[in-house]
Amino acid sequence: MASQPLFYWVVLLTLLVLLLALWIVLLKKQLKAQKAQRVGEKAATANDLAFLSLHDDTSGLPNKLQLQQQFELWCRSHPNHKASLLLLKIENFEQVNQALGHQNANLVLVQIAQRINTAVQSDQELLVLEQQDQQYSKVAHIGGVDFVLWVDASVRQHAAEQIARRLEHAVPEALLIHGCAVEYQLKSGIAHYPQHGELLSDLIERAHLAIQNRHWAHSNSTVFHPELISYNNDKLGLMAELRHAISQQQLKLHIQPQIALSSRQVIAGEVLVRWHHPRRGLLGPTEFLELAEQMGVIYPLTQWVLEKAVMMLAELAQQQIHCKIAVNISSKDLLQDELVDSLELLLKRYKVQPSQLVLELKESALVAEPDKAMRMLKHLAQLGVELALDDFGTGFSSLAYLRELPISQVKVDCSFIFDLHRSDTHTAITGAIIDMAKNMNFMVVAEGVEQPEVEQKLIAMGCTRGQGFLYAKPFALDAFPDWVKQWSYSKATY
Repeated sequence: MASQPLFYWVVLLTLLVLLLALWIVLLKKQLKAQKAQRVGEKAATANDLAFLSLHDDTSGLPNKLQLQQQFELWCRSHPNHKASLLLLKIENFEQVNQALGHQNANLVLVQIAQRINTAVQSDQELLVLEQQDQQYSKVAHIGGVDFVLWVDASVRQHAAEQIARRLEHAVPEALLIHGCAVEYQLKSGIAHYPQHGELLSDLIERAHLAIQNRHWAHSNSTVFHPELISYNNDKLGLMAELRHAISQQQLKLHIQPQIALSSRQVIAGEVLVRWHHPRRGLLGPTEFLELAEQMGVIYPLTQWVLEKAVMMLAELAQQQIHCKIAVNISSKDLLQDELVDSLELLLKRYKVQPSQLVLELKESALVAEPDKAMRMLKHLAQLGVELALDDFGTGFSSLAYLRELPISQVKVDCSFIFDLHRSDTHTAITGAIIDMAKNMNFMVVAEGVEQPEVEQKLIAMGCTRGQGFLYAKPFALDAFPDWVKQWSYSKATY
């Protein structure tokens, strides 16, 4: 009987050992499954990281790294082949960002990227970067608003140029975002391989230079050429020198009078800036002002011109000469929040009435950010300065918007005036422009008056003021008071 309890203990221990062994087996299986799961998760994470490393996080298109990899593969597999790098840039996209906000602007960016990629699906010359869901990715999004296509030029030498022209015209149709129509444009630049470089970074940089040249030189050429490197460096150097030109007293102001056609009195004078460059000689405004605006150097220059103009107004007042001074301002000037306050302080410092200052702006200055430009113009009008629209008739599309502007005068562009006495077409166009301005209660100034016959035609059309070589070529601003006196004494005979 004593052995029976022992037997039970043996059986119980055996069962416990078996249960322990079973638990160990199950635990090993669970650990193995967990390990497999972790391995799978790591593989999935690795795949996700690999995808993210090769794709733009906004558009989902292949990024610069993937383009670099595919570029190197293509170069190794296509020795002695010619190709072209086509760079596409979305123009003025910062305005979309400001108007719609960053999130909505990204939606626009994604749609534009998809449009570009869809538009090139049938182009056989383009390098395929990857294939997803039955669609090829032939466009790389290399950051910001820049997209790159790699074009095999071994069959069609100018394939890139033809694709670029098609994309610039076909892709930029208005996009609808939350019911708003978003307008945009594409600009392209092309660099040829290996002619313009054998490294991807060099080709991208030179395609960028081609786009910059289209802005600066108003060129239609999309293709890089080696002279652009020195040209670009030259422009950058010129702008660096402009920053110091004011303190070095290299800038000079000239003025051209405006005459009342009926009374022949001097009503105003337009200030024009000249740059006496120590090496380049005398530079006119067309040679550096637009570039200064593009490079962000224009506002300090405008501030300097405004102060000189206000100082001249103070001198005219001291000499009992009642005459206004007109100064040109750019679109970048209108975007400076401190413009009104600094101008008000300037007028008070020299004790000049705001109504004696005329600010002239081109129609194009209102296009970039029309809402902000409108607010700034209203603030300037409240300050009391007179506002004039320059180059009237050359490009404004919305008369409704024009009516809302707080301007009092318009300047008819000299391209309409110069041959007025020789061309019936110019006569008809100029007459229509003057009638339109008068119907909106704008005073009209005609630029480029050089012939007495032109002056007589303008008077008959109802033009109020004239400006041009018939009265005076631009001369030094300091001489303006004496010139006005001499004009008055001579009774303006010619």
